[in-house]
Amino acid sequence: MSAETRRQQNVRRMLDAQHPPLPNDIAVRAIERGDRMQRRRRAARAVAWVLVLALIAVLTVWAATVSPWEAGPRATTPPVEGP
Repeated sequence: MSAETRRQQNVRRMLDAQHPPLPNDIAVRAIERGDRMQRRRRAARAVAWVLVLALIAVLTVWAATVSPWEAGPRATTPPVEGP
C-alpha cells in the first residue's frame, strides 16, 4: 500500500466521521470579531497617517528654520598653507 493511498484512506475516514456540533451563534460571533478587527485596523491606519503628517510638518518647519546652504563660511576654517 503506497503512502498516497494511505493518505486518501485517512482523509476519507475523517470526512466520513461525525463532525463536532458548532455553536448556534457562531455567525454572530464571527461578524462581531470581524467588525472589531476592521475598527482596529482603521484606527491604526488613522494614527499612522497622523504621525506621518506630523513628521512632514516638523521636517518642513525644521528645513525652513535651519538652512545650511545659506550659511556663510565657517569661522573655524583652517588657513590654507601652500607648498
